[in-house]
Order: sequence, then structure tokens, then C-alpha cells
Amino acid sequence: MSRVLQKLLAENLTFKLISIALAIFLWFFVTFKGQTETSVEVPIEFKNTPAEMEILKQSVKKVTIAISARERILKELVQNNIRVVIDLSAAKLGENSIPITKSSIKLPRGIEILRIEPSQVKVYMDEKLQKIVPVKVILSGSPARGFYIASVSSEPHTIKIEGAKKELNRIRVIKTEPVDIEGIAEDLKIQAKIDPEGKIFRTAEDTVYINVKLGRKK
Repeated sequence: MSRVLQKLLAENLTFKLISIALAIFLWFFVTFKGQTETSVEVPIEFKNTPAEMEILKQSVKKVTIAISARERILKELVQNNIRVVIDLSAAKLGENSIPITKSSIKLPRGIEILRIEPSQVKVYMDEKLQKIVPVKVILSGSPARGFYIASVSSEPHTIKIEGAKKELNRIRVIKTEPVDIEGIAEDLKIQAKIDPEGKIFRTAEDTVYINVKLGRKK
């Protein structure tokens, strides 16, 4: 039996080797045909932020990922299909250098990650703080001739804000966006948005009511 098997294996050996090589070549051809590389820029997301902490700042907002996949897959790919999620469960107060690895990236099947730039993100954590600050009404223009501004107030006159301690320590008041009172000749009550002025905080009150009362000049 063994001799029969050896004879069968030895027969047409060259032809068999060529067949195996051809099969391997076809497998590579089918597998990698149409493979395309491209790069995508993906914003960084965070999860498991410790309840008592806030992200004060981070070294980068987006990550560039070089990927490879078949053309059909890349054509169907939309930005939301790729996510970069950083786990902050082990973060401490201050600076944290966190590697961005393949396990941080959520991709559809069939896509290979080639490169990740940068390979780490620095995240600065601060204490979470809440505080109540007064609202400062900002007006633009002047009332009609013969009138003056008797009083200005907002409802509510204070709002609660929440965020990183260092950021909130910079905030003494929250201004409104300018309210145009040019030429008015009667009292005004109007809704206005608050103006964060580039500062980072959260609040449940993004608008307030402005009351402008006029007096008549004598």
C-alpha cells in the first residue's frame, strides 16, 4: 500500500508542483486583487471617564489611520464606520500619556490597519467642579431719543455651570450675546443666548430672558 502511495506521489511530480504553485498564486491574486490603501482622519472619543474628573485638554483631537481593504469595501465606507475610543478608566489627575493601539480603533470587517499617527495622546485630567455664576447682560445700541435705560435684568440672574476646576476658576460671570436695543421706545423682554467666550463648561441654561425697562427723560 505504501509503495502504491509513493508511486502515485512520484508520478508527474513536476506537473504537481506547478499545480500547487499556480494554486498559491491564484489564492494571492483573488485575495489581494483590488486591495487599496487610503488614510482617514478620525476624531478621538473617550469612555469611562472617572466620575470625579474632567478632561481639561488633550494633545490631539484627531488621529490619522492608514488602512487597506478591497476597493468595494472602501467605497462603501463612511466616516462614522471608524471610531477611535480611548478608555480613561485608569486615568489619574494631571497628565496621562495613553497609547493609541489597534484595539482602540473600531473598524468594519475586511479592513486592515497599516499605521496610526500619532501613536499616543496626552490627556490632562482635572477635578470636576460645579459653581453658580451671575449673568451679565450685554446690550448694543441706544434707546430712542427721549428715553434712557432705567434697569436691565435677566431671568435667571445666575446659572449653574460644570466643568474642569481650572477652567471654571477663570469664570467670574457669564455674558449674554449682545441684545440690540437701538431705537426702542418701550420696555423690552427678549430671549438671548449666553456667550461662552471660548471657555469650556456645561450648563442646563443656554438661554436667558432679558428685561430692559426704559425711563422717559424730562
